[in-house]
This record gives sequence, C-alpha cells and structure tokens, in this order.
Amino acid sequence: MESKLVAGRYRKLRELGRGGMGVVWLAEDQVIGRRVALKELRTSSRTELERVLREARTAGRLNSPAVVTVHDVLSEHGITYIVMELVEAPTLADLMRTGPMPAPRVEAIGLEVLKALETAHAAGVVHRDVKPGNVMVLPDGGVKLADFGIARAMDDPGLTATGGVMGSPGYMAPELFHGRPPSPASDLWALGATMFHAAEGRSPFQRETTAATMHAIMYEEPVLVRTTEPLAGVVMGLLTQSAEARLTAAQVRAHLTDRTRAVPREPDTVVIEAPTSFVTTAPPSDTRPGRGDAWDDETPKPKRRIAVPAGAAVAVTALALMAVFVLFPEAEPGRASGAQDTGPSGAVTTTTGTSAGTSSAASSTSAPSTTTTTTTAAVTTSQGAAPPPAVATTTTTTAATPARETTVFTRFRNAEGWHYSGSALLGVPAGYAAEGPLGKLAVNPEPGTRPLYSCKIAGSADRMSSVSANCENQQVYGVVGHIFTARPADAPAQPIYRCNMGGHHFESLSPSCEGKTVEFQLGWVLGN
Repeated sequence: MESKLVAGRYRKLRELGRGGMGVVWLAEDQVIGRRVALKELRTSSRTELERVLREARTAGRLNSPAVVTVHDVLSEHGITYIVMELVEAPTLADLMRTGPMPAPRVEAIGLEVLKALETAHAAGVVHRDVKPGNVMVLPDGGVKLADFGIARAMDDPGLTATGGVMGSPGYMAPELFHGRPPSPASDLWALGATMFHAAEGRSPFQRETTAATMHAIMYEEPVLVRTTEPLAGVVMGLLTQSAEARLTAAQVRAHLTDRTRAVPREPDTVVIEAPTSFVTTAPPSDTRPGRGDAWDDETPKPKRRIAVPAGAAVAVTALALMAVFVLFPEAEPGRASGAQDTGPSGAVTTTTGTSAGTSSAASSTSAPSTTTTTTTAAVTTSQGAAPPPAVATTTTTTAATPARETTVFTRFRNAEGWHYSGSALLGVPAGYAAEGPLGKLAVNPEPGTRPLYSCKIAGSADRMSSVSANCENQQVYGVVGHIFTARPADAPAQPIYRCNMGGHHFESLSPSCEGKTVEFQLGWVLGN
C-alpha cells in the first residue's frame, strides 16, 4: 500500500482509479484530518501543465453543492496533484446498468446537474465532459458533478481528442466537430444526451466506432421510445443541432419545474372576459377530423372568453368600449341581414353566422368557420328621439385542422436480394417487387413528424431510409413521407427500425431486425 506523503500533508491510502494520464488516490489530509481524492497528473509538456493548473484553479472558485469541490492544486517532483472533495457515491452510469430510470428521477437528477452547470457558466467555466460517468448521485438524491475544468486534460478509455477538443464522443455537441470551441450550449447538449441515456436506457449517439458515433451526432436525430412530456421536449430541445436554437439553462429549468408547460413554449397569452353587455359569442364547435366533440384530453372551454396576445388585451378592450358610443347614419330599410330581436330598451341585436362545409377527398381539409356577433345600444337624445344605435362587432374565426393524408410505406425486394422501402410518393425502382406494407406515413408535415428520405448508397446497389436531409452523405432519391418522432396519441402506431445485414440495409417492424443488426429506430409508422 502506498503511504507516501505528498507536499508533507496528503498521505496516499489506496488507489481509487486510473486513466491514461494519471491516477486518483484516496488520501488523508494530515493537517485537518479529512479524507480527500488526490488526482495525480503526469503531464507531458509545460503547456499542458499550465493549462491544467489554470483550469483547476478556475474550477476551485466554483461554489455549488452540486460541484465536486477542488481544495488545492500543487506540484511536486514534476508531478501535478489536484486535491478534491471525496465523494463516495455511485455514478449515474452505475445506476443505469439496471436499465432505464423513471422519468421523474431523471428530471430531478437533470435539474441538479443543471445547478452545477449554471454555477460554472456564470463563472466562465465550461465543463467539456458532462456524461453519466461524471455525475455522482448521492443517497439523498443530490448530485455532484465531477471533473470541472479538468476533463480537457484528463484521459481514459472513454476520452478522445479531435482537433484539440477533448471529451466523450457520444456526448459531444455537433459544433465541436466543426471546430467551434466548447461553450455553455455544448455542455447543455451533453446534459440532454445524458438525460436521454438515463431515460431510454441507451446512448442516443454511441456507435461501435468513434467515426460512426461522430456521424450519428452530425447527421442523425435520436428517437425517443419510452419518454413522454415534459422530459421528452426538454431532451429533444437540448439535442438541437444548432447551438443558437438549443434550449437555454433557464428554459430547461422552467419546463422541468412547471409540468403544465409544453416544449417548445408558445407565446404568452392573456384570457380576458368579454364584456357581456355587448358581446355574446358561443365557442365554436370542434372541427378537427374524426371528432364532433372535444377530445378526451381537453377540458371544456369556458364560454364568452377571448384569448388574445398580452400586448393587445388593453387595445381590444378599449376599442370595444369606444364602439358603444360611435353614432352611425340611419340604416336604410332592409339593409340589415339576419334575425332581429328588440328588447325592452329598444336595443336591436343582429347575429349572422356562416360556416363552410368540409369536402371529402383524398386530402381532406375543413374550411374555417366564422361567427359574427353585432350588438346595438339605443341612446335617447334631449329631444326624445332615438338616434341610430352604436354598433360593436366581434368576429371569431376558427381554422379547422386539416385531415391527415397518409401513404402506405412498403418494403420491396429485387432478384439480387437488395431491399427498397418506399411509398406512392416516389416511383419504385425497376426490378423491385413488393414484399409487404410496413405501415403508413403522413403525406404532409405536421407537429411530431419529420421527413423520411429514400437514399441510394454510393458505389453500391443498396438503398436505405434516413431522417437525414442529405441521406447521411449518400445520394437522396426523394421523400417517401413524414414519419412520427414519437407514438402519436390520436392513432395506432408501431416503431420501425433500420437494419443491416452485412452492408445491406433494410427497414423492419421487428425490434430484433429479424435476427439481423439493429442500427437504430427510425421513428413510428401508423398501423395498417
């Protein structure tokens, strides 16, 4: 057992771990009698040593219960030591070995990691290597994020260097592979990949080789199978290719702490009560396809409410009140249309409504319905004559949801055994005969879908389906439809996979790819 004193103060007790550039020891601080983690770095150059010292000192300034504290940095006999808080707890990677974790626990751990990242980013520190192995989960549910500012100089079997940037390939943001420096946004991407892994039980991008992993990060979009809102929206919002469009730390916190909020966020609205003295508007009927009443997951809408953007609420109210006192020339006989009711005060209310029907065709759409309510109020002059009434008009137009048009997604095969999967939106390549339908795709884009491309493999007769707009750097044959990124709530659906049989791609509904290699889940198709 190693018992050497380091700097006359830290006694090594036993080895805790070892990597390509150093060893982590369990040590005891002989001055104050506490146990610490002593990281021994064998740096190969002066430049590297200066970088380690600079970043370790920066990390030492961080003050957060979710950060593994750096107590000291010292150098002795050409070896650099970093003295850190000793945390005896399993890592998230350890906990994930038993399978996917419940969404509420993943959300709680994600929020704890977010605390550490917010502290670091506020201090100008980028972690560079957020991953399950660096997240230590305490017995009370708290989290400690390890290796702040040090991962760039550390090396182990899970680390690699690409263009001077180090990190774990499966959790590195796409912009890093394009030469951009690490940033808070790249840390948040890594957090999204970590939460995806914990919730789904599989890494979103990890492949058999580093090159394949990098390809997946840059050209493939991961598909959630088990995860639902709000966690699903947060994870996919973090795994956005564009760093500028990625969710911020504040947005992640808002979505995970307010479970009623959808992702992405919609513009804020203010609901105001319509003045009942001059507006009477019933809510329009549900015109979405297949339903004549409200959907089961919706709460009934209160009557006589108008939802308007917050900035326009005051203006709408003011205009409505002004309309009561505007006098118009006397109406010509027969000019008003619709039924008229005369109340005790002499006020006349005229209500007209028009509704366009729904055409039935292959691509069915519903025309918007319009309800117009006009209310007049009588005003008596000093001479006793009632001038023409003031008029306030409120028009509510509800755009109907278009009916979903679908196309059958079919698998074909030729005499040489090559497969092609397509739909009626593209011509079937010569020589291919249908094997059978795989499901249905949406013809038009809609929320929760993305285009599915048919691709030709360069230098091969092979074909494959892809969600990448450039067919993963292969030749684009065309769009066969729009695949669902998660199980749709309004129709039966099943997952579909892209498979490989020795350089030969094909699509299958079988989770085991019919005994062949599963590449990844493409998404969801509607049931036949």
